[in-house]
Amino acid sequence: MTKGKGQTGEPTQVRAAAVLRWTEDMDNILLNAFSEEVTKGNRQDGSWTTEGYANVLEALRVAVSPTMTKQHIKNRMKTMKENFVEAYDLFRGLSGFAWSPATRRFEAEDHVWEELIKEKPHAAKWKKTQVKHYDTMKELFGAD
Repeated sequence: MTKGKGQTGEPTQVRAAAVLRWTEDMDNILLNAFSEEVTKGNRQDGSWTTEGYANVLEALRVAVSPTMTKQHIKNRMKTMKENFVEAYDLFRGLSGFAWSPATRRFEAEDHVWEELIKEKPHAAKWKKTQVKHYDTMKELFGAD
């Protein structure tokens, strides 16, 4: 089979192997591992120590996949943190809203939502979007 200019079969296979689809169970393992590192003192001044990352990586390699890399962890934490920060910054200090661990959403009366959405249209998505792991993320990153 002829390959196009600059194409080979191997890089696509390597990239496909590097793609990791995270599940909620994997997220739980990841966040629990980071929480454990906090209790060990492996997060200082808002940054993870080398030992902390190594411990988290080892926990994920044992529980999830032996091919897990530090980059997989960093990428997932970046995504999770971006979602958390958006919701945290929006709802922090707002009256009329309450976090519900059961539904994993911020809840409020309809008129309170309407007022917020009128002022900040981008907030509409949070009316129906869950913020998974909010409590744990708040413990890990709320002070950041």
